[in-house]
Amino acid sequence: MTFLVTIYKGIVSVFLAVMLFFTSLFSSTPVPNPVPKIADDASIRAVTFNLRCTGFGKTSIAYRAPLLVSQLKEIDADSMGFQEANLRWMTYLEKNLEDYDYVGVARSDGRVLGEFSPVFYKKDKYTAVDWGTFWLSKTPEKAGSKDWGSNNVRLCTWALLENKQTGERYVHLNTHLDHVSPEARENQMKVLLTKVNEFVGKYPIVLTGDFNDTVGSPMYTEVTKVLNDSCLIAPVTEDKNTYHNYGEKNAKIDFIFVSDDVTPLVYHVIDDKVNDAYLSDHYGIYVDIK
Repeated sequence: MTFLVTIYKGIVSVFLAVMLFFTSLFSSTPVPNPVPKIADDASIRAVTFNLRCTGFGKTSIAYRAPLLVSQLKEIDADSMGFQEANLRWMTYLEKNLEDYDYVGVARSDGRVLGEFSPVFYKKDKYTAVDWGTFWLSKTPEKAGSKDWGSNNVRLCTWALLENKQTGERYVHLNTHLDHVSPEARENQMKVLLTKVNEFVGKYPIVLTGDFNDTVGSPMYTEVTKVLNDSCLIAPVTEDKNTYHNYGEKNAKIDFIFVSDDVTPLVYHVIDDKVNDAYLSDHYGIYVDIK
């Protein structure tokens, strides 16, 4: 099985390399937008970003991947949670985000089939002392499982990160809830919070994701019983939508939630284009915290 996975990843890598080569013939060198350095007194910058796993032309992975990576390097986050990271994305990110390592598996088979919701972290600064992936279903340990009318298989990946110099630890959880069923989203959040509650009071917690639901929804009510919406409590913040479908729609469905022992200082929506192109059909978010 390991041999087959290696072959599959190799084929994907070659395919993406070919697509990137031909795309580069029609695109210019990425020029990322300047980003302020991490806020004074902050120790961690965390990111969430739905990458969009399909597209054509300027919305294709081959076109957007170099633009996205250039902007992520400028943001210089400590840890990042991505959604819709299929194997094409994972292959590219693993190769080109040289300062990062990641944890996570794909949702369909617990290996490489389907989308990942990985946690990337600075490998020279942190050690992932523990990590895991569980499925947002009645059987969280079963890869590919789904319930409550969920249209797609959904999962959550978490990492317990330890600062190599200071020994400071925090947990970064990352997820992507169902886009069709409100009942599924509410129950998926309840499963997710079972894991969150294992960390409450032990470690600072950061939960990132595309939650496919809005402020005031049953899902949002569930999560805010346990965690805080960083957008609402950061002294430097902005109230902007995060899903735009390449400029066609507006909805706020991406969030970064934090535990009571985490203080957000800056909340920022990454809504600039790079080389006049959208990085995804979602905007990313970063939060500077202590």
